[in-house]
Amino acid sequence: MIRVRIGLQVKFILLTSLLILFTAVTLSRFFLVHLERKESSNLEALGLTISRNLARNAELGLFTRNRVMLEDLCQGPLQSEDVVYIRVLDQSGQEIVALDSVPDVTRRLMHHDEAPALWQHPQAGGEVLPMQLFLPQRDPVEGIEVRVPVFTAGVAEPDEVDFLLEVSTEPVSQEVLGAVVVGLSLERSKAEISRLRIAFGLLTALVVLLAVLLTILIVRVVAQPIKSMAIATRRIAEGDLQETIEVHTADEVGDLGRSFNRMTEKLRSSREAVERYSEELEQMVRQRTKQLEQAQSQLVQAEKMSAMGELVSGVAHELNNPLAGVIGYSQLLLGEEVSERTRRGLDRINREAQRCKRIVQNLQVFARKHLPQKNYIGINGILQSTIELRSYQLQVDNVEVISALQEDLPKTMADFHQLQQVFMNLIINAHHAIKHAGRVGRIEVESGEQHGQIVVRISDNGCGIPQENLGKIFDPFFTTKEVGQGTGLGLSICYGIIQEHRGRIYATSRPDEGSTITVELPILQPSEETAEAERPAEAEPEPLPAGTARVTNILVIDDEPSIVDILHETLRKDGHRVDTASNGKTALRKLKAQQYDVIISDLRMPGMGGEDLYESVRAISPEMARRIIFSTGDVANESTRAFLERTGNPYLQKPFELAAMRRLVARMTARTH
Repeated sequence: MIRVRIGLQVKFILLTSLLILFTAVTLSRFFLVHLERKESSNLEALGLTISRNLARNAELGLFTRNRVMLEDLCQGPLQSEDVVYIRVLDQSGQEIVALDSVPDVTRRLMHHDEAPALWQHPQAGGEVLPMQLFLPQRDPVEGIEVRVPVFTAGVAEPDEVDFLLEVSTEPVSQEVLGAVVVGLSLERSKAEISRLRIAFGLLTALVVLLAVLLTILIVRVVAQPIKSMAIATRRIAEGDLQETIEVHTADEVGDLGRSFNRMTEKLRSSREAVERYSEELEQMVRQRTKQLEQAQSQLVQAEKMSAMGELVSGVAHELNNPLAGVIGYSQLLLGEEVSERTRRGLDRINREAQRCKRIVQNLQVFARKHLPQKNYIGINGILQSTIELRSYQLQVDNVEVISALQEDLPKTMADFHQLQQVFMNLIINAHHAIKHAGRVGRIEVESGEQHGQIVVRISDNGCGIPQENLGKIFDPFFTTKEVGQGTGLGLSICYGIIQEHRGRIYATSRPDEGSTITVELPILQPSEETAEAERPAEAEPEPLPAGTARVTNILVIDDEPSIVDILHETLRKDGHRVDTASNGKTALRKLKAQQYDVIISDLRMPGMGGEDLYESVRAISPEMARRIIFSTGDVANESTRAFLERTGNPYLQKPFELAAMRRLVARMTARTH
């Protein structure tokens, strides 16, 4: 769309001209309307005067119905320039006299009946009616018709004031003989007003023309300096700060020009100052940009971890049930009389299953499902214990470890095992990088306090990290190792743990020279983490003295047949009477049929789960509801933890040890007897 640029001079001229034109037209319109109303009022007064005089003098002529007398009476008023016709009507409304100043004239009343009604509701003063007159070979013209009734003698005489008859307002009590009707034309008044309208139009045009010429003159005097300022402003905007304005007047425009020149001088000084500091500002911008890029990288990583965490959390939860079966069967068979070869195989199965259990727990940490158990501890102690665990392998590969730990490093609220896992993973990665570089290795472990935070740096002189991979090393499943040598979850898990501790982890690297992983942790006092430190852990009952276990009725409820089979076999060997159910509805029917001393129920089952079963049992027998031991592989779930805290019932976390299950059953049995 093309925009037309209108200058200040044109705008000022147009606005001034329109204002003058509007004022002139408004005043002309007001004057003409006032004049038209005055002319109409004068015509009405003339019509009333003529009609009333005729009505006053026509009484005898009407009474005697003398047409000649009445025509002679009307001849005088008919000579008036504005009178078109005169009618004298009798009491029945029939015309006695009809005189016209213009032949063949007809008229049409507007908004009134044609027949006069003055004798029905006589008005001594008369009435004025608007009408249209139709003259031969001419356009219709506006006019008025004045009707005045003619009374018999006795009506109050009107008073004449300023040649106008004022009629008494006393009620008419005499007989109406007829009426006088006078028609007057507004043609002469309209013509006069039309001539005045043309004259006013010409005068208005002349005034507007003179005003425009005067405005142009004024604008040239006032706007020319402003135009010069506009040109100078454009040049200054283009960078020419040497531009100035020549000032020749001492008025406001001159003051504006001098102020403009002072502003230009200050701008020159300011630009010089800006140029002096521009390089420093650019350096600050580069630093801030780098920080923003790091923050953006952290945000992107957090989003990736959140999406992957949802997937891993579900997989880890589903693995807990079959792992519980593998661990349970292996421990159950290890308690039997088997050959040494079989025992070694079972022991290996159990160890590998325990390894899988630890992997699942690591996945839950990655998915942020395993909430940390935090204590007020020192970070240096975690670093020292981690180095000791890895020291033998490092010595074998001739890798020197240099520790620079700040002695008075503040303590903080942290999970010992999780941070040990982070530091162990970082040291192992540094060890691998050194082996890949094929040189004498050196790992530096440094701790200190900076800006109110605990900072740990683990550096190596290995092969380094390529620049294009720095933003990917914390991605789930990203690895540069050969197939089978790594899962790509190590640094992702580290990232998740540090995020849980409200910290930050990032990497810097020099290709072919080495890398540094930095971990920043907030310094938190115990009061700041009370809620996390007091989160309930899985119940681990102390073993009861020998001989306290009793034979009891136990109901096992789980939708996993392997877990039901393991619990049934283990508890049966302990001498208990064991009944089983694969879902909550079957279990509820059995609970209604008989009493059980102990109930072991899974929380997540198709149909009726453990939570619904608990509520149903509590409605039947609150005492029996307190005998339920729950088992679950999703204890870190918020809703699950809230349910367990609300009920206060003990629980087993899948995959659980059979020994832990036996101790918990023995404790429950001792309490119910």
